[in-house]
Amino acid sequence: MKEEVIFFTEHLSLMLKGGVPIVEVLETLKSGIKSESFRRVLDDISKSILEGKSLYWALGRHSKIFDQFYISIIRISEESGSLEENLKYLSQKLRRDNEMKKKVKGALIYPAIIVFLALVITFTTTLFILPKITNLFQFLEIDLPLATKILISATVFFQKYWLFILVGIIASFVILGFLRRLKLFKLYFDKISLFLPLFGPIMKNFNLLFLSRTLFTLLKSGVPLIQALRICAETVPNETYKRNLLSVKLTVERGEKISSGLEKFSKIFPPVFFQMVLVGERSGTLEESLLYLAEYYEEETDATLKNLSNILEPALLILVGIFVAFVAIAVIVPIYKFTGQLRFRQ
Repeated sequence: MKEEVIFFTEHLSLMLKGGVPIVEVLETLKSGIKSESFRRVLDDISKSILEGKSLYWALGRHSKIFDQFYISIIRISEESGSLEENLKYLSQKLRRDNEMKKKVKGALIYPAIIVFLALVITFTTTLFILPKITNLFQFLEIDLPLATKILISATVFFQKYWLFILVGIIASFVILGFLRRLKLFKLYFDKISLFLPLFGPIMKNFNLLFLSRTLFTLLKSGVPLIQALRICAETVPNETYKRNLLSVKLTVERGEKISSGLEKFSKIFPPVFFQMVLVGERSGTLEESLLYLAEYYEEETDATLKNLSNILEPALLILVGIFVAFVAIAVIVPIYKFTGQLRFRQ
């Protein structure tokens, strides 16, 4: 329901700023929501407000839709009388986060689709096309080249064990999906993902972007620093960042600076991030520093996604080309040898 939440937040901000009563806003927004379940949520929120409850209390009844980050900003905003302004920051943050998530997913899904199609083509070729050709070669009285012998062996292997291979691939994905839900494995997986070639920089930049924008939005809305760090730790996607942020929060609770806590985790908080936070703390402009970091890492994430696409596309084409060339050589060379022998006999 991310799109519905963004729609709700953006229009709530605009209409409240225009002086429209909140119950009337909720009734109006229901007509623009396609999701029946989200319309029921708006009905419940409207009912709670008519009973005299606050907006944050009404939203808190639906914590699976409105997370702790969202509800905390609404609560602070209602208490400080800055709901309309903070809703604007909140809607901007949600919109840009959602757009970036789509970009990252798109960049990661594209190579996965290419690999999947390559596997389908490989299976189809080795199971249905190559067996007919390789069977012919076995009857030719010629010395087969190494490439052809490898192709024949691979074809025989796939014909015998294709079902086991297919089940193994499917089982691997199912097991991996199950293990991702286990906290210990998720921590291990998330840590590795930050240091993978090509994909590691994307994951780091995305998490730093999320963290910078989330912390900026919370502080700008008036959420106390320690509470803001706790909310960031609860909502950041990567488990490694989550644990390290909780450690940073403990450092701040002891009376030290955020930068002191970040310095301990230099592998995932690069010098640019650390220095900007340090400068922001010293000059009293932490919010501005975080906004700069959010914009900086948004550009960095875009750049790394483009680089990934520029590297993967030719690399995958080269791999497909190598496979096609190997099959072509393995098929054509024996045929050429056989026709040569026929001419010699004549």
